[in-house]
Amino acid sequence: MSKNKVIKSVSFNVTNEVDRRYLERIENVNFSGYVKRLIEKDMRQRKVIKAEAKSTQDGNNMPELVITRGTSLSLISE
Repeated sequence: MSKNKVIKSVSFNVTNEVDRRYLERIENVNFSGYVKRLIEKDMRQRKVIKAEAKSTQDGNNMPELVITRGTSLSLISE
């Protein structure tokens, strides 16, 4: 194994219904790539949420962009 690689393991309990569903979902995908895409998506969401939190503290009168962890966006005018 290369010195520049880090391995993180994930365990699944096959007797747990939720874990079994997760295993079924990843059965035919590149697990490493799938997890990396999930991490990237999470990082983007957190960056947007963090930027939204900063913009509401600056005291401007512009409409506030509210982004939740879901997929919908809404503009709120004060």
